[in-house]
Amino acid sequence: MSPATVSFWFEYASPYSMVTALRLLYALSPKRMPLSQAAASLMRGSPSCEIPDLSSTNIVFRPISLGAVFKAVGQLALPNMAVPIKADYLFHDVARSMDTLGQPGFPLQKQANWPPNSASAGRMTWMLAQGTDYINSLNAESQVPVSGQALDLAQTKVVAEWVWRVYEAQFISIEDIASPEVLAKLWDLYVYQPSKLDGRVVPEGLKAVELAQSDAVKGGFKNSTQEAIDHNLFGAPSFTTEDGDMYWGNDRLFDALFHHNVQDTQKIGGFCTKPKGANL
Repeated sequence: MSPATVSFWFEYASPYSMVTALRLLYALSPKRMPLSQAAASLMRGSPSCEIPDLSSTNIVFRPISLGAVFKAVGQLALPNMAVPIKADYLFHDVARSMDTLGQPGFPLQKQANWPPNSASAGRMTWMLAQGTDYINSLNAESQVPVSGQALDLAQTKVVAEWVWRVYEAQFISIEDIASPEVLAKLWDLYVYQPSKLDGRVVPEGLKAVELAQSDAVKGGFKNSTQEAIDHNLFGAPSFTTEDGDMYWGNDRLFDALFHHNVQDTQKIGGFCTKPKGANL
């Protein structure tokens, strides 16, 4: 049986998306996990922290502009910040999860630079998620169709590492992820190295930042956000399945991954994320 595909929709201003990104990184690259096997086993059964088995699932990373999504659905730009005690809980809850996952340092309260201007980081991530052939063709000023499909495992691991490093810069290192210099540094460290891409070379960081400002990439990232809106997403992290179902929230990751095992027996009407003729 071919692997199922689950799309992970996220935004760099979303703290809960950061938790999901770390769980997916650990799942794709277990050696990256700083926890002992005994410590990791204690997370089993935790919907917010357990590390999933992705051996039968392809993950597609889908960065979006959450502000545009909120505007489209008529929601407050920062719904979790509207109630102070809820905002305090959000940062406490995410910090608790990050500590459990072996990554301490998440701020216990809202930072001065949050929410960040994440447009450039989102565009670079969208570009990376199209694969090295797309990036190099863009660099050569030739046309290659946007894939929007799952990458091979080596490239998916690189995307996962990059996504985590951008979150780490934003929330733990407290760096400005709108800065071209910060993004170029992260790209050089975690994407450019040929070994990270299984021998496939991509442009260096400053050039990647430049490519991400091209009309092609800006349009691709904008279209990705519009797809999220068209699929009835209203928040992040969200997960969509091949048959058009959707799960919202870091704690629904396992449900999204298990969905293909039970979809033949689930007959739930009234909500579908999949527009007619579309692919997720």
